[in-house]
Amino acid sequence: MKHEDSRKKSPLISAVILARNEEANIRYCLDTLDWCDEIVVADMESSDRTAAIAREYTDKVYPCPLTPVFDAAKKSAVENSSGDWIFIIDADEMVPKALSLALRALAEEGKADVVEVPFNHYIMGAKIRHSGWGYTPQPRFFRRGKVVFKETIHHYFRKTEGAVSVSLPLKDENSIIHFNYTDSSRFVEKLNRYTTVEAGHLFENGTKFSYSGLLSAAGREFYRRFVKGEGYREGPRGFSLSFMMAFYRALSFIKLWERQEFAKEPVQAVYDRERQAILTGWKK
Repeated sequence: MKHEDSRKKSPLISAVILARNEEANIRYCLDTLDWCDEIVVADMESSDRTAAIAREYTDKVYPCPLTPVFDAAKKSAVENSSGDWIFIIDADEMVPKALSLALRALAEEGKADVVEVPFNHYIMGAKIRHSGWGYTPQPRFFRRGKVVFKETIHHYFRKTEGAVSVSLPLKDENSIIHFNYTDSSRFVEKLNRYTTVEAGHLFENGTKFSYSGLLSAAGREFYRRFVKGEGYREGPRGFSLSFMMAFYRALSFIKLWERQEFAKEPVQAVYDRERQAILTGWKK
């Protein structure tokens, strides 16, 4: 009679990266992923060397259609992976050695399904501890099939019913290091993309534009980040981040108004009608 092998098979871990024009960052990220069994890179129509650099580390580099918000596209990237566990990481992020050991140990232990991982965010040249960023844990490491993806920004997936989640202690050694916006121009560039999608969500949910809604949303955001989130402790940087996030809320409502105002007749149609009226005057 054959004896069954009592050794437990180690779970396969897949790192999944969604990237666009990240040649300045992605090599740093990939150099911290050798603890993963598989690396999958979904390249969103990059015009630089992002895909070429990724191929130095993995043969699983897939083209991905460009979408306004990357978070919502991560579902297809995950579907191209084969691991028992999925680790989602962005090209401008890095993994400390201690964090890699902690995550693999959790996968080996197998008692949890979703792991909330804290962050260290560098924004506009410094590590941010306040203004609503801080450690900001996110469910970046999970067992396959234990999360459901959604077509929304930021909160782009949720745990399945019954999934067991754990949170790593809020320590630097447990944190993904995120080298975020280098300056206000990059911040506003992404803000412009995200507010377009945010306005679309508001429109689809039946939210109506109002001055009070705009001012209330912007005011609450500034208070949450600068006052309650102690952004004031980070000087001009904290004020700038709090103010730009308040503007994020205001601009989302402005774009909502545009969606509602021109739902029946697009702006271009309005302009074309006015242009035709001017040309008619020339024909008289």
